[in-house]
Amino acid sequence: MTSRALPDNPFVAAGMIEDPRLFVGRQDELHAIASRMKGDQPTSINIVGDKHIGKSSLLDYFVRTWQQRVLDNTSRYVVIYLPLRGVDCQTETGFYEAVAEGLLNHVHGWQQRNLQNPWKTKPLNRQAFSDAVKEWKQQGKLPVLCLDDFESLLKYPDKFDNGFYDNYAIYSGG
Repeated sequence: MTSRALPDNPFVAAGMIEDPRLFVGRQDELHAIASRMKGDQPTSINIVGDKHIGKSSLLDYFVRTWQQRVLDNTSRYVVIYLPLRGVDCQTETGFYEAVAEGLLNHVHGWQQRNLQNPWKTKPLNRQAFSDAVKEWKQQGKLPVLCLDDFESLLKYPDKFDNGFYDNYAIYSGG
């Protein structure tokens, strides 16, 4: 739904709610995501549920409004929403490249030069991705990935093996 026209009934949404004015409720969930993100030991969080209950809208809204919930030291984070169904994520390298592109698109100014280098390794494989995340942490930046349709990776078990998920759990704090 776009911001051009509001529907007569705010409780009817065709697809993901993209207009923040139409997003209502879910304050507990938004608070839970922010508190996990800004804790002393940031950890990952999974949002699961039936189709069409608003998981994508929740993630998108969080990315649009996270600074209002975190408040302190917002320059420490780079927060992105990445719908995995809509990008070239049929391979592990494709996944890493999509995440790197999303992160770098949200880094501005003088920081961009310092933060780009860790992502330039080709191919951007599991080890290079892990090293880039570690380098960002050393530079005081924490990537926050709001990955939508993560289960779409399960369609490619030959490309995303147990090592991928084990490694992902390590650098996502899980």
